[in-house]
Amino acid sequence: MLNVQLNVFRRLMATICCLFGLPGNILTIIVGIKALNHRTINFQPQGFHLYLIEISILDTCLLLYWVIDTLLAYLFEKGKIEFFSLMHISAFSCFCSYMINRLCAALCSWLITCFTFIRFINIFHQFNTIKSNIIVLIILVIIFSIANSYSFIVLEYDQTNQTIFNNNGNIDNNMFNFRNSTLCTIRSKYADDRLMLLLNILVAGVLNLALPSILIVIVNITMLRFIKRIYSTQSRNKKIRRTDIINYRSTRSTLVIISMTYALFYLPYLICYFLMIILEDVDETLHNWSEITYILRHVSHSVNFYAYIFTNLRFRREISLLFRFLFRPCFDYKKRNLYKRKMKPPIIILDKYQSPKLFHNSSNRKSQRPIYAQLSSRTNLQQQQQQQNLLDDKNQI
Repeated sequence: MLNVQLNVFRRLMATICCLFGLPGNILTIIVGIKALNHRTINFQPQGFHLYLIEISILDTCLLLYWVIDTLLAYLFEKGKIEFFSLMHISAFSCFCSYMINRLCAALCSWLITCFTFIRFINIFHQFNTIKSNIIVLIILVIIFSIANSYSFIVLEYDQTNQTIFNNNGNIDNNMFNFRNSTLCTIRSKYADDRLMLLLNILVAGVLNLALPSILIVIVNITMLRFIKRIYSTQSRNKKIRRTDIINYRSTRSTLVIISMTYALFYLPYLICYFLMIILEDVDETLHNWSEITYILRHVSHSVNFYAYIFTNLRFRREISLLFRFLFRPCFDYKKRNLYKRKMKPPIIILDKYQSPKLFHNSSNRKSQRPIYAQLSSRTNLQQQQQQQNLLDDKNQI
């Protein structure tokens, strides 16, 4: 019964992250690329936008992997397919999807950590170039590709295994029993190997996730204390250099919210992960809590866009400009329809032989009086000229 509730909770959170997290990450990538190109054209390359683009791309990959994995598990429960995870589709997915998922998680963790360090260093010294970002990214990819490459040795794909169904066509209650119901499994000689278990704990638990989360918390606490110190210094000293203000403003609240959100959602998962290794989980309480924290940790990959929106004025302007550009055809069509619906002003045709009546309205007396005075003077001159012509004709006769 509890497994069913966990599955429902997982599908609900996957749907929410798919509806709100994936579009937000895509918009962040578009706005970041636009801002990066704008700064490159002005010969002011900034590595901060590149960090935001890379983190958003990795968040999108992790969310897509989890959402697709949840969808496959749902179809497997309904009996539509014979595998409930991306790892069990083929031999290629068995080795590569596991490796890519771990690599993306490690890169995302360490990019946020490096971004936090660089933003802190940038208070004292300008260190935000694209070159440094590319060097850091290449080093991280090489390190974690080598560190997680042991999965190619440990895992095996057994195509002869079959999934277990009961008489009613439903899957077995324990969906997480990999040895009985999956094709991608751990090799039998490594299943009880303590050295391999220790290597998996150090790489997957400590190096990939735990160490960057702890570093993020420490650096953010130090940064907040330093910001508080800057506030007190600025209140005492009225003469502040412009460079100090620029370096201080570089430590915006956006980074603090992103990194602390990541750490707060990942630390409970890591605590449950290590407790399951240390303690004996007799009643599967730790297993259930680890599943809940594993589901909730994906929320940290969905909230970055909203953190940018609420904490960064420039990001809000870029988003508004992007939406105006996307919906400009709709606005133009609406304007054309409104223009067509407008009534044309009536045209008054005046008789040139008769003088118009003078309307003395108090509201528009000043505007109408000069016009009607000119018209009346013209008609009087015409009448006088006609009378003069008649008198001349009589005299001639």
